[in-house]
Amino acid sequence: MSDLAIQLDGEAIDARMTADRREAKYLLSPAQARAVTAAVHQHLVVHRHRGDGANTLPGAHHFVTTIYFDTPSRALFRAAHDSADSHIKLRAKEYYDLHPDLTETATDARQLVRFQPILWLELKHREGANTGKRRIGIPKRDVPAFFAEATITPEMVRIQEQAYGKDARAVLAAVAELCASCAEPMRADCLVNYRRLAWQDPAGELRVTIDSGLAFYAPPTDLWDRDWALLRQTLGPAVGAEPRRVLEVKSHRDPPAWLTRVLETERAVPLGYSKFDAGSSAVHG
Repeated sequence: MSDLAIQLDGEAIDARMTADRREAKYLLSPAQARAVTAAVHQHLVVHRHRGDGANTLPGAHHFVTTIYFDTPSRALFRAAHDSADSHIKLRAKEYYDLHPDLTETATDARQLVRFQPILWLELKHREGANTGKRRIGIPKRDVPAFFAEATITPEMVRIQEQAYGKDARAVLAAVAELCASCAEPMRADCLVNYRRLAWQDPAGELRVTIDSGLAFYAPPTDLWDRDWALLRQTLGPAVGAEPRRVLEVKSHRDPPAWLTRVLETERAVPLGYSKFDAGSSAVHG
């Protein structure tokens, strides 16, 4: 199979994984996280991005910076609290990799980092235990016009169709509908940065992620002017942190027996943890 075919097949599986699914979250101690990681490594393969700008270098640490959007009066935050089992979140993710092995030889900090200059805007909904999301890739420089004027560019369409084979305008319409339902304009509310380990089965039926080092930030004033990755070292002082690891199990059916066993052994209990809730609360008090 060609590299392009492998990439397209992988993107189709990723698209299936982002469709409606069950989602459970757990807060783990470092010891619990190590035990779960060891078990997952035995049954699932490491999941990595395979699209444009994919990082093929070994030994990288994978990070995510998530920007959560809300209105000035925090309409989405309040709606989530009023109905914890049914709500919508609007967020954008940027992925980047750090290469600690290059620290001694790098002459520029940028040599340690690989990233895509793309924000993946996601509209995520929850109905009970089921979640789903729709996403569109937006070059960072185009984000302000996207929110101010609903501007959609040919590059945004290309990114969307390459990743999912869908018309980007359908996702734009869903985001526009959410924005129109609010009495105030959307803006960046808070940022959350963390390191991510991820695994997925070949069929896209099960994905397991463990996030560590969660730190929360107020939006920096130059958020949309940057031509470089949203590294945590450049986001200003953190306004809060979560010392535990966040385990997420996303599946289209009941979790496999081996995963259930290790969670029971480690006495891990599913919780209604929300990075948006934690980040927004840390920023706004």
